[in-house]
Amino acid sequence: MDFKANTVVGTILQLCETANAAVQGNATEERIIAVAKGVASSTAQLLLACRVKADPNSKAQRNLQIAGNDVKRATEILVNAAKSDNTEVISVTVSQRKMTGIRQEREAENEVLKIERELEEARQRLAQSRKAQYKKLASLVCLKTRRRNIGWLHGSVK
Repeated sequence: MDFKANTVVGTILQLCETANAAVQGNATEERIIAVAKGVASSTAQLLLACRVKADPNSKAQRNLQIAGNDVKRATEILVNAAKSDNTEVISVTVSQRKMTGIRQEREAENEVLKIERELEEARQRLAQSRKAQYKKLASLVCLKTRRRNIGWLHGSVK
């Protein structure tokens, strides 16, 4: 999923660069349309990957789906604007620093999720280990009790 998220970030950066180039008259309509469709496509792939791995009823999943729908609508608007003969200039400027900050935050969130998943896996291994130890201990206690009862029946235990 990290790869898909990085792909979305990359296509958005590409869209910002293309939009800035278009404002300066250095990007074609076709280029804008292709990059916008790339953003929509990579976002759809990320949403699909998240839908497969996440709880579909979670608040985070619902918010992610809403954001994905917003991205889809925004790219459709951009594609339609690029296709139209309007002389209006659509200016989209996003500072590189802000995008870098967003990317760093997303990477940090991914790292936290990875560590939390590893912690949960370690907790499960610990629980399994304890369960096995308790089971072994219970077997020993039962065996000793059985031996004591057999000895009592034969008169060797007082």
